[in-house]
Amino acid sequence: MQISSISPNFTGRRDNIDALISLDDRSIQQLAYLKTNKKANEKKHRRITNTLIAAAPVAAGLSAAVFSKGKTKIFSKEVSGLAAKLANGLKVGGLWAAALGAVGLVGVVNNELVNSSDKVRKFEKDHPILSIIGLLAAGFGAISLTGKLAGKLASVEAPKFLQKGTEQFARFLNTNKSIASVKQGTKNLISKVPSALKEAGETALDWAPQVLLLGGLFHSLGHRTAVNREFGKNYSELKEKQLMLSKARQRELQIENDFLRQNAQNCEELALVKDPLKNLPDEVIDKINVLNEDAIEEEV
Repeated sequence: MQISSISPNFTGRRDNIDALISLDDRSIQQLAYLKTNKKANEKKHRRITNTLIAAAPVAAGLSAAVFSKGKTKIFSKEVSGLAAKLANGLKVGGLWAAALGAVGLVGVVNNELVNSSDKVRKFEKDHPILSIIGLLAAGFGAISLTGKLAGKLASVEAPKFLQKGTEQFARFLNTNKSIASVKQGTKNLISKVPSALKEAGETALDWAPQVLLLGGLFHSLGHRTAVNREFGKNYSELKEKQLMLSKARQRELQIENDFLRQNAQNCEELALVKDPLKNLPDEVIDKINVLNEDAIEEEV
């Protein structure tokens, strides 16, 4: 009987077949996890997710710079005009970046736990909704903590050299003729855009950070769901293959036994192996039992 025809991934050698048959459930899960990771292309999906999320702080800073008006304070110095817009953009973008960095750290810790712990991986697989809720709660906690730290940092007075540099840079932005010319040209160009299109562009810019962030999150969650689905499929396939090989192995042994019983001499030898003391005198059987007991006592 050719067992290899049942399992193309094995050579047909008994040691390979028996090794798979004897694997426990934890080992099967590890094999399924390794097979899943091999096809998951984690680098590609991680790159897409990171790009979308990393673009959110940039969009948030740009949106704050465009829509902000009046004066603002940065590095303990109050600035106005174009410098105020740039300052607001830097502050908002920096706050978004810090908050997302904190959330990313939560995700890194979660991934390390999933990769190193079978219990965590099983919980995430069996309870995906609870896992997502837990991650969101940890993420919101990280964002809240980042906001508090940013507020405390903003209340600290900046060094004198930084205040002076900020004042000089703000004066340069607000008085430079080339920058003023570009600013005026941009205003003239925007004034020619239809109001409906202008409103649509402003709305898109206003919502761009949230859209990019949600896009990254949904892509990550979608990929994780696909990975869990693939893991379940691989696990089921390995368990089914294990069952098929076990049945095939039993069938092989049954065929061998049937073949042995077809010959009279084989039947006699099988009967002898099954009951080696049959038809021996009682004195001989007693002597053999005594010898066996002495041998056991010597081993003890």
